Amino acid sequence: MAHVGWRISRTSQVVVLAVGVTLTLATVVSTAELLVPGVYAAGANPPVTIRFSEYPRPHEDEMLKGLLAKFTEQTGIQVKYEPVTDYTKMTTEMVAGTAPDVVCWWGADFRAWAEQGFLADLDPYVQAQMKDDLPDFAPGQIRGFRYQGKLIGLPQYLGTVAVWYNRDMFDAGGLKYPGNDETWESMLTIARKLTVSDGTKVSRWGWHIPMTLNDRLAYWVRQAGGEMQPPGDETKLTLDQPAALKAMHFLQDLVWKYKVSPTPADIQYKTVGDAFTAEMTAMGEDGSYLFSFIMPKVKFQVGLAPLAQGPGGRSTLATMDGYGMYTGSKHKDEAFALIRFLVSPYAMQVRALFQGLQPARRSVGPEWADLMAKAYPNTRSLYVKVFVDAMAYAEPEPFFVDNNVVSKLLYPALSAVFWQNKMSPEQAMGQVVPQINAELAQAAAKRK
Repeated sequence: MAHVGWRISRTSQVVVLAVGVTLTLATVVSTAELLVPGVYAAGANPPVTIRFSEYPRPHEDEMLKGLLAKFTEQTGIQVKYEPVTDYTKMTTEMVAGTAPDVVCWWGADFRAWAEQGFLADLDPYVQAQMKDDLPDFAPGQIRGFRYQGKLIGLPQYLGTVAVWYNRDMFDAGGLKYPGNDETWESMLTIARKLTVSDGTKVSRWGWHIPMTLNDRLAYWVRQAGGEMQPPGDETKLTLDQPAALKAMHFLQDLVWKYKVSPTPADIQYKTVGDAFTAEMTAMGEDGSYLFSFIMPKVKFQVGLAPLAQGPGGRSTLATMDGYGMYTGSKHKDEAFALIRFLVSPYAMQVRALFQGLQPARRSVGPEWADLMAKAYPNTRSLYVKVFVDAMAYAEPEPFFVDNNVVSKLLYPALSAVFWQNKMSPEQAMGQVVPQINAELAQAAAKRK
């Protein structure tokens, strides 16, 4: 296995970044030089061209133009970037043996590529070339990139979830900002004080939570002391267990008993970020990826706090967008060299500058927090750091042997509980969990 590497050198090019901060890359790169681990001699193999695909986020072309040029300059490896927006089309290319050498996608779809044998095991490369880097990543996120003992990907960025809150609304009500040790009960007390109603109609909601999303419900269940599946078992859903039911009861009560959290219809089906920006909500739970989407539009002072602790402790989400190596690649050493470069502190710092995304590396987190505070003066790095601190307890969404079965059957049941108040959690889960588990067992049997 050849070691193909790079050197980071300075440049004085001036860029106006997507997050609204004008800096010189000399400043960025000089800092990154201290963070990039090791300098490796270029491989002895003749230069080759590899293909690379990822979803085109805002300012993607500008960002990759500089990043990939730097990679080629230092390694001699040419990279052809091919944007991917169609998961099915990419899967078809994998089946046909024509997929790019390096692919980036997310969640259950990325996992499905591994299940079909399309993603190579990165463990041998990581153990040989960047073993000491692993502690720099969120442990939960790295666990999420393991499938049947193999490391199938490395993270493109990390999205953790926290409480976004309108500081102006807190100030107007004479309320203390949420602290680092809030509980479900203390957050409910705050939400009740922030909710504005004339007795029949709510004009401002205290606490907005996307309850029917599996990845969000999962951290509520963990906060209650449970899990959505038994450890290591992707064939069973356990939302009918006491801890999960406790979490669902609390969420249902936020909507229907205490009336502090809205249904989608109550906020005109707006996302958490859009409802928060429109000042329809005082607090909302969502991820670090919201910065570049909502902060340019926000007209008030923004605070951030960790998610509340439940009876089982603290938990939040770790998003699962990652780079994988196609098993059919004829240039695996070069492909891993690109992956390693793209997950380096330097590349993550550049991505943060252009796209505002939270780096998946701890070592770059404080700089990202400072950057977001400079880009958006109506928040502070102290608040943004909440997302960085969450790396320690962030966990990925649960993956099942057939995620489509779970999503298809679970969403209507959760909607009946949270959005329609037609059923108790016990009734809904008592009906749907056995049905889901029966179909998961069938899916598992087909794979044998």
